[in-house]
Amino acid sequence: MKETATQSHIACLLDMAEAETNPVLQVIPADLPLKENKKYPPELLQFNGLGWRAYYHCHPASRAGHHRFKGEHGHFHIFVRVQDAPEKWSHFVSLAMNNMGQPIGFFTVNQWVTGEEWESAKSLMMYLDDIPFSEQEGVLETWLLSLLDINRDLITEILVERDNIITLKKRQMPDIDIKKDKSLYLLSEAPLDYKKLFNIKDSG
Repeated sequence: MKETATQSHIACLLDMAEAETNPVLQVIPADLPLKENKKYPPELLQFNGLGWRAYYHCHPASRAGHHRFKGEHGHFHIFVRVQDAPEKWSHFVSLAMNNMGQPIGFFTVNQWVTGEEWESAKSLMMYLDDIPFSEQEGVLETWLLSLLDINRDLITEILVERDNIITLKKRQMPDIDIKKDKSLYLLSEAPLDYKKLFNIKDSG
């Protein structure tokens, strides 16, 4: 699957380069000012209703260090439909983007941040085995899903770390509902060397 995902991802990069756009520009209207904390697109990315959805947003620069990567412009929150409860969604992972519209890292957040249906790392990674690649998907949706597939090992690591952090905090503070503790936002993160991943060389 990884080879297919890589081919799909590179095709998306070529399509966006030809159109002189990038993943962030794909979701933020060019004729409207960017609003912090607003979800883009408003109707969310739906992936043809095949069990995934996502949105992009930015937080105030004053929150840098609380959860943001250095140089982060904003991030995609990516969700997967819960198989045993199709009306519910579980937060899969977040993807941080820089000011050039390129990915710089993955991270996970506590349950209260998105109000998700919590699922374990083991359960979440099973969804990657059935990513809905199709010719009907848009360029951005295919770009996003293929990037998840290509980085499944890295994502597995931070999801496992996420679960371990929750377990550790529960032992340290047994009287607190850790998943609703608003002092705990970021659970795990990992930088992404995008240029190295695809052997992209700087021009000039």
